[in-house]
Amino acid sequence: MKKNLFILAIMTVFTTGIAFADGMVFDPTEFEIDTKTTPVTEKVSPVAEKTETVLSNEKIESKTKEAASYSQNSISGQSTNFNNSLFELDSAQVNIRNELLEYKAKYQEVDTQYQLIKEQRRVLGNQVKAIEKKIKDIEKAKSQIRKTMI
Repeated sequence: MKKNLFILAIMTVFTTGIAFADGMVFDPTEFEIDTKTTPVTEKVSPVAEKTETVLSNEKIESKTKEAASYSQNSISGQSTNFNNSLFELDSAQVNIRNELLEYKAKYQEVDTQYQLIKEQRRVLGNQVKAIEKKIKDIEKAKSQIRKTMI
């Protein structure tokens, strides 16, 4: 029962930690954050009165032709804007991937150094333990010799 409660408590701590950490990954820690805000003012425009006008068939046809040509121009303009934005996103993605490769290389270098230091520490620790054991053995031998002398 206690084991289940302990596991449930640990799971709760981890899940609440994840829930409260939402968005923290995207906060820049190396850059200053500009907290100055500018006040937003709304401009209220008077409501225009709707007037009904009767258009002749010729005016309707000319306006539909103008709208069709405008829509074609806006579609081609939008497609070029989309293409430009896609190109910018692709170049940003390439830059981010290059940055990722740099960080991975730095990480690998630091990790290699860490592994070497860790191995050296282990070897030195074993040498220290061996020397301490020799000192204890010498102390025991000295105490035995003293006992036999008495």
